[in-house]
Amino acid sequence: MKLEGKIALVTGGGSGIGREICLAFAREGASVAVNDIKPESIEGTIREMGEAGARALAVAADVADSGAVRKMFSAILARYKTIDILVNNAGIGEVSGQGEIDRMNRIAEAQVQEMMAGGPIKTRWEVTQTLDDSAFERMVKVHLFGTFYCTREALKVMEKKGSGRIVSMSSVAGTSGIEGSPHYSAAKAGILGFTRSVAREVGPAGVTVNAIAPGYIETPMTAPLSPVVKQMWMMNTPLKKSGKPEDIAAAAVYLASEDGRFVTGQVISPNGGYWMP
Repeated sequence: MKLEGKIALVTGGGSGIGREICLAFAREGASVAVNDIKPESIEGTIREMGEAGARALAVAADVADSGAVRKMFSAILARYKTIDILVNNAGIGEVSGQGEIDRMNRIAEAQVQEMMAGGPIKTRWEVTQTLDDSAFERMVKVHLFGTFYCTREALKVMEKKGSGRIVSMSSVAGTSGIEGSPHYSAAKAGILGFTRSVAREVGPAGVTVNAIAPGYIETPMTAPLSPVVKQMWMMNTPLKKSGKPEDIAAAAVYLASEDGRFVTGQVISPNGGYWMP
């Protein structure tokens, strides 16, 4: 029970990696405030906790809204009086809808065919030049601004009491970049810079701040990718397989527990070898 008696908030806990982190934290003894933008998804996560669900709290909110984040933290403090662990996991994939996902799948498949034919690669992504303001802004608001808003509120409690664990979800898109996703890559890279800066700032107060940068993980967010795109990922991954949400949850438990007490400002990247710094 590595997290027994701890109070944790996991954003984006309604599905995928976030849900698995919530379940892992609950198994380790934590009381988990489960956040998601969809109340029904939160309820599903809490049901999966079984008896540990009695210690959980549903806190629906859009983390891209600073006012909603403040209200969420007020609800958490009203219930638990404190917070020990924050996992900034809330995120989104393509914001322009299924049509854009289908277009990107077609481009990736066309490039694979051109490469296998001996090249040259004539099919272009043309994402950055056609990306509209609202799509870029929404991506950055959810990932980067959301991480900032939640971290700001958590530190008001953690610094005062002299302890705390903050874990933010980045991606190999933020460490190595991914073609066709400039907004997602920019947001995830921003989280890494934010993590390092805040780790230096609050280290003397006993608060650790780290990031996790997953590779290709089988989640609802990656499900729309075509089989060809998924195969490309695995071909470029030395372990030749995709990851599971459990792989990321294990890293989160490590960073949130006493096992990770001397780790701060770091990036743990469970990616099967896709990215090697």
